[in-house]
Amino acid sequence: MRLMVLEALAAVATLALLVMLRAIALHRTAPSADASLPGSAFSEYLWALVPWLMMAACVLPSVRRIVALG
Repeated sequence: MRLMVLEALAAVATLALLVMLRAIALHRTAPSADASLPGSAFSEYLWALVPWLMMAACVLPSVRRIVALG
């Protein structure tokens, strides 16, 4: 049961990350009045990934414990 809940939460987090990255891509390609977007798309994706990596690092010990008990 614990592993099923863990997998469901991982799927939700993955879906949220993908939706966020897709929104960034759509925002960058949308025509706007200000055509000069500061920075590159790569740097924008990296800045979007930083909080997700921090969150994953904080969750990793709990996930290891859940998997060990499962």
